[in-house]
Amino acid sequence: MNLFMTSSLRGADLTAKKIVIVDDYEESCKLLAEILSSTYECSYTSDSSSAVKLINEKKPDLILLDYKMPGVMGVDVCRMVRESEATRSTPIIFVSGAATIDERIKAFETGADDFISKPFHVKELILRIKARLSEKDTEVASELTAANLRMNLLSRQVFVGGEEVNLTPKQFDILKLLVAGKNNLVTREKCLSEIWGDTEVTSRNVDSQINYLKRKINSFNGRIVAVPSLGYRLEVQE
Repeated sequence: MNLFMTSSLRGADLTAKKIVIVDDYEESCKLLAEILSSTYECSYTSDSSSAVKLINEKKPDLILLDYKMPGVMGVDVCRMVRESEATRSTPIIFVSGAATIDERIKAFETGADDFISKPFHVKELILRIKARLSEKDTEVASELTAANLRMNLLSRQVFVGGEEVNLTPKQFDILKLLVAGKNNLVTREKCLSEIWGDTEVTSRNVDSQINYLKRKINSFNGRIVAVPSLGYRLEVQE
């Protein structure tokens, strides 16, 4: 099986969304990359057994995936992507020819977000990609992450290494400020003004909540560091 990878983007837009294309037919990979490379950074492989490795390396914003491939089938790749914490929310669009209704259902059951049949219309493909990326952006806006810590801002839940951590409302709001500004100083004054508002409290209240917070997230792969006389910084390497 031939393996071929490339990243192509016309222009030097470092903010461009990244797409990984997986199709056992190399010409299909090249065609999709050519169609999309004016807007997105595209990488592809025609070896399905290397697809997950490429996806983990590139950390794409979206995946285009063929269904019928020798060796590792598209649904198998989809399942592995969904089982990984790092990629489980990455949009997956199947682009495949002559798929039966059972195969389409199987793709959605495995975790597909969309299914486009070949031959496809270019405008439809682009619109569907934009729609899935837009949904992803909305989802990302509702979450904050740092290393193995994830905060759902809608449900106000916190997970460290997949395990939920119970925080008080004040602890959640402090952690939100720290994660949003990770690796940067968050002053005590900022915490007091944004969390306590007009309530008359002192910086000791912030320090006390920080100490409780540290103990509750002790399995976090990072640390909350005190910046003398100023505030705190959440340090993390990702």
